[in-house]
Amino acid sequence: MRFAGSILVACALGASLLGQAPAAVPASAGKVGVINIQQAILATAEGKQAEAAINKRFAPKKQQLQEQNQQIQALQQKLQNGGNTLSNDAKEQLAQQIQSQQKDLRRAIEDAQSDFQTAQSEMANRIGTKMMKVVSSYASSHGFSLILDIGSQASPVLFYTPTVDVTNAVVALYNQQHPVSAASSGTAQ
Repeated sequence: MRFAGSILVACALGASLLGQAPAAVPASAGKVGVINIQQAILATAEGKQAEAAINKRFAPKKQQLQEQNQQIQALQQKLQNGGNTLSNDAKEQLAQQIQSQQKDLRRAIEDAQSDFQTAQSEMANRIGTKMMKVVSSYASSHGFSLILDIGSQASPVLFYTPTVDVTNAVVALYNQQHPVSAASSGTAQ
């Protein structure tokens, strides 16, 4: 709803400006650039290394959850195939066992997702803090007055030309200022 309102305001403003002569831009006005900060964080060498470390850290839990799911599927298959051979009590007991295991699996999945998201957020915050310093440095040294983040769905940017996107340049500068070694675990701060 808020997004639709923003579009209406932008369209109304744009329509009102169509009939007016373009405003004179002062000679001292700087450039405007855009960056996808989330993409930039993940594109840095440190971001790639940290993402790989997070994925490696959570791989055993992912495997465990897949195995639990396969066990539930096997029980469901057993219940389905044993329709004529299992007693009603056995069917009911098996159905309860399936339901209980599904509930446990849902909880385990939610916990794992929460832990994974926390790890990703910590990584993004750690790298993002350094990234903001690099963005500021880049903007100052290249004459930018304003750099907008276009990575968020709530971004107020409705249009931009690719020539104002500084994401790749900032990633390169970040990698230059914050090199990582191949032996680093990706958790160094």
